[in-house]
Amino acid sequence: MSLEQWLKINRPEAVGTLNEAATEPKIAEIEQKMGLTFPQNLKEWLMIHNGQCDEYIAAIDNYTLLPLEEILYTWQTLKELLDGGEFEDFPEIKPIGPVKKEFWWNPRWISIATNGGGDDICIDLDPDEGGKIGQIITFWHDWEQREVIADSLEDWIIATINHTDR
Repeated sequence: MSLEQWLKINRPEAVGTLNEAATEPKIAEIEQKMGLTFPQNLKEWLMIHNGQCDEYIAAIDNYTLLPLEEILYTWQTLKELLDGGEFEDFPEIKPIGPVKKEFWWNPRWISIATNGGGDDICIDLDPDEGGKIGQIITFWHDWEQREVIADSLEDWIIATINHTDR
């Protein structure tokens, strides 16, 4: 079953919020602005649907899928906070799984979904020892737990599809 089929069954209100595909040049432009190379599976994902156009209709759990411009905006905002020392006095990270605990937020995390309250699902391009580049983790703006919830974007989507409506 595809994500679109799953949405039609479990979240029909979210189907119409999926954006048209992103282009390779637009993805390359965002990668350049972030100084990161997106994993191929993320590029392919964005070239199917570039996130959602409605931030109030969740697609997966209580998360909306971020379009490229929001991925960039979120990354830039968090990078400015990091560079400005805003996270220096925050509690130490409590990882569940191989997530580096040196950073409240890591500039090698790519937010791909948000709950709109500062909590995101991210692709981790800088995992701790034993982790996998591209693993999917949680980022909470006000809680120190960071959890690996899937080994890859595909695994996260498959886990979503294989569960009944959450």
